[in-house]
Amino acid sequence: MSSSIYLDNNATTPLDPSVYEKMKASLKEQYGNPSSKYSLGIEAKTSLDHARHSIASYLNSSPEQIYFTSGASESNSAAIMGYCLKNKEKNHIITSSIEHPAVLETFKFLKEYHSFTVSYLPVNSDGVILIDLLPSFITSNTSLIAVMMVNNEIGTIQPIKQIGEICKERSIHFHCDAVQAAGKLQIDVNELHINTLSLSAHKVYGPKGVGCLFIKDKNKLHPLVHGGSQEMGFRSGTENVAGIVGFGQAITCIMNEWQHDLDHLKVLRQTFIQELSHISDWSINGRCTVPSTLSLTIRGIRGEALAQTLSYMGVYVSIASACSASSSKLSHVLKAMNKSDEDIRSTIRISFGKQNTLEEIIKATQLLTIATNKLRTLAPKATV
Repeated sequence: MSSSIYLDNNATTPLDPSVYEKMKASLKEQYGNPSSKYSLGIEAKTSLDHARHSIASYLNSSPEQIYFTSGASESNSAAIMGYCLKNKEKNHIITSSIEHPAVLETFKFLKEYHSFTVSYLPVNSDGVILIDLLPSFITSNTSLIAVMMVNNEIGTIQPIKQIGEICKERSIHFHCDAVQAAGKLQIDVNELHINTLSLSAHKVYGPKGVGCLFIKDKNKLHPLVHGGSQEMGFRSGTENVAGIVGFGQAITCIMNEWQHDLDHLKVLRQTFIQELSHISDWSINGRCTVPSTLSLTIRGIRGEALAQTLSYMGVYVSIASACSASSSKLSHVLKAMNKSDEDIRSTIRISFGKQNTLEEIIKATQLLTIATNKLRTLAPKATV
């Protein structure tokens, strides 16, 4: 509906108009295979190279360290499995208890099918890993540590630079899922001592089905997709040229508009919180968060019922990560923060985007107040 208010930008973002225009032109004019040696193929490859340079500039890496994939899930798997399977002599790996399923399931696979030992770093009540415990988790057999830069459910910023320094000192491979950090934090892979890092286009107003992986040293990883020589021999398969062109443009927009968009997100979040004064008994989960994310517990109602009621009103929010929203299991992130089952069931996630307006935010909080009061009135009658 045209009057809908989209507040689920951590799940995916709308396509930036300039990204759409770039992709449309690419689809129409750059239909050659980038591996072909005639002009149409060379034009397509030139477009890939341009996108690669844009992303490398954003991360302060070299273009030869950027590899395009189908998305962050593939990038995470390629980095973690690619490194671990090539360095099996050390089979202890560490991650945090609040990682995205794309990381947690990869660790689970390595444990179950390749006999890796896995340790999970705990977090405090604000959802930040207990960095002081990390050295005690590391053994002489530790080969890799994977910690996300920004949590996708509550938006907490993790101490990535400290982790990177610890990994560098001990020659441990450091992988970082930076999907929710792009556009909200400045990312310098050299300053942060990151060995591999994943990004996703559709989280930054680009197309779905496109991502990239920064690899500091490709020779230290096994490729997972075999066949041709695409992506400098690391990831076979004909590249999604139009999607990659869109990804490059989305990153260019970030670099050009970063501070403006960040300031806008801060205002949206602050306004949303201020307008919650008409609702009682609520709390925010996590501190030290990016301004795009707000994990909100509203007691006395179910988050799922609230999200559904809001959707009928044209306001779209989620109850947890979009990648696990269909699961009946409680949020592993909020569980790790020692939130009660009752509070977890009463939590929704609001995530703001650069396209949202102040008027939308005020309207959304008004509708949230109506929905909350309605559900709280009905709740006692539904109790058995």
